[in-house]
Amino acid sequence: MNRSFRRNWAMAGLLALCATLPLQSGAATRSGKVSKEIMPTFSAGLIIKLSNDGSLDPDLVAKARQIANKYGISLSHLRKLARGGDVVALDRELPPELVRRLADEIAKLDARIDYVEPDVVMVPMSLSNDKHVSAQWNLTEFAGGINLPEAWAMSKGKDVVVAVVDSGVRPHIDLMANLLPGYDFVSNRATARDGDGRDPFAWDEGSWYSAGQCHSDQLGAKDSLWHGTHVAGIIGAVSNNSTGITGAAPKAKILPVRVVGRCGGYTSDIIDGMMWAAGLPVAGVPKNPHPAKVINLSLGSVTACSKAFQAAVTAVREAGAVVVAAAGNSDIDVARVSPAGCQGVVSVAASDREGKKAYYSNYGRRITVAAPGGDMQDVAENGILSLLNSGTKRPAGDAMAYMQGTSMAAPHVSAVVALMLSRNPNLSPDRVQQLLKGSARPIPSQDCQGGCGGGLVDAAAAVAAAAVAAP
Repeated sequence: MNRSFRRNWAMAGLLALCATLPLQSGAATRSGKVSKEIMPTFSAGLIIKLSNDGSLDPDLVAKARQIANKYGISLSHLRKLARGGDVVALDRELPPELVRRLADEIAKLDARIDYVEPDVVMVPMSLSNDKHVSAQWNLTEFAGGINLPEAWAMSKGKDVVVAVVDSGVRPHIDLMANLLPGYDFVSNRATARDGDGRDPFAWDEGSWYSAGQCHSDQLGAKDSLWHGTHVAGIIGAVSNNSTGITGAAPKAKILPVRVVGRCGGYTSDIIDGMMWAAGLPVAGVPKNPHPAKVINLSLGSVTACSKAFQAAVTAVREAGAVVVAAAGNSDIDVARVSPAGCQGVVSVAASDREGKKAYYSNYGRRITVAAPGGDMQDVAENGILSLLNSGTKRPAGDAMAYMQGTSMAAPHVSAVVALMLSRNPNLSPDRVQQLLKGSARPIPSQDCQGGCGGGLVDAAAAVAAAAVAAP
């Protein structure tokens, strides 16, 4: 994974330097360049869907268990997925090749089976740095900013709900006024860290882990990232309160949906979280009283978009929600990444302070636009400043930090979509995507080899276009 750094500021009226957190991952090469992010692809479960959308019967589960036993694996049925299919748990995490072989064998058991897919773990797509200067260049600077001052004259996102489907949030003083009650969809009690499974408390309990506690792709121990709080702050930090920063859509409401715990989050939990965020039914969970019009996914895995995830994206778009996803930090074609490679997703690449593609960002024909993700190889102030928590493991005080990654780029676009929908709530997801791409500032091909969609998102141009656009 990329080298990652960050510096925190405690929040107490005025900002004061509080603590410097240690490196989050990886190591620099001798040249000082930072390696691209290597994404985990392990799985400890399967998603099995019948062609008639029915539930797995005991006989079929028993046959699947016999196949798993041949590999020395125990298998158990967990639950029905919100958008068709059943979630089946394996007794341990396995490499993708073995899970795929198991899935292929189970798929041949019965003609009623539509597909069997690994329940892949997705992780936050962020990186960070250990220096400081308090500046939100990403909102205002001509070269690399998104032209927000002009956009704010037309819209600040009022009455639009943006779901942050992520690690949950902390009750940060600069966020609370814009927070709605969310939900925790992390079904594994061990990784959830809150002592239970799903519940109505979407607080981030800390993503830290000890060496060897996760899977083989993640070596060494890591401190808590407070990823969802940083993402939520980029979108909806409260403005004009003499505290902290301003969000790009400061009048929008943030709906926290917790799907990531220790070591990442499973596709099945993310699917259910997306469905609930859009106001669609999820078994065993109360209906969301505040359906989101924008769903931000600053997470992913290097796996092609699965049928189960594509079905979820299609469902929430049919419900009227725009899905925005981080393209990923591996400097590869986004078509290889989920969910950013799914059809209908607003896929966001990361740009640097000069408006060029960030060195780590994924690219390709499926990119919709780029947005500021930062490049902190030299100085921290070239990253994205947002909200955080000062705890290295468990929650502590309110803080701020610079981070970088496509995780930071995606919420800029989610915020711009909120500004657009506040001005014209009748826009369809397809129309929003067209307007974003058509109003972006082109990035020369030499500054984004492989393709950055329409270019750098331009908030003012996008909102102006939305104001006069037909649905």
